[in-house]
Amino acid sequence: MNYLAHFYLAQPDKDLIFGNYIGDGVRGSKLVQFAEPVQRGIRFHRFIDSFTDAHELVLEAKSMFYPTQSKFSGVVVDVLFDHLLATNWQTYSNEYLNQFAQRCYAVIDDHNGVMPVRSERFYRYMVSNNILEQYQHREGIRKVLLGMDSRTKFSSNMAESVDVLDEVSSDLNRIFQGFFPELKRECERWRAEN
Repeated sequence: MNYLAHFYLAQPDKDLIFGNYIGDGVRGSKLVQFAEPVQRGIRFHRFIDSFTDAHELVLEAKSMFYPTQSKFSGVVVDVLFDHLLATNWQTYSNEYLNQFAQRCYAVIDDHNGVMPVRSERFYRYMVSNNILEQYQHREGIRKVLLGMDSRTKFSSNMAESVDVLDEVSSDLNRIFQGFFPELKRECERWRAEN
């Protein structure tokens, strides 16, 4: 799951949202540099990632992209799942996507003083390009994937995965609709226990 799903699963808890946002950029035990509520958000991010990466439906989705995306197939699926969440937003939320996006941007901005440099840099990019809303459009996800392509150390062609969406959309949507409600339930359980 990418940023939109992480924010959605963490709402309405602001520290959980922020910790989820910086989760990829905080390695190992460096999370102790943050206040406990933000640490919880980082741990929540790690839980979401590990649950997602090991799930059989997600592995099935990755296998659809592995022939062309290889080791980047998981990244592609994460972004495409955010696309499916955005395009089906009213199924999962009573709040408009644009309102949700602006609320999340404000939460991150409120934590500006404790944001890791890499996270702050991406935050500025995310807001200026309104990434959370752009997930609902194919050109928006192409732009996200092109940005990822440009930041990888190895040759990648993740943006090309948008070109095959029509031929895989039925299977990918079936996988997402089976997986996401289960992820939501597991996240609710994690939040209650942690």
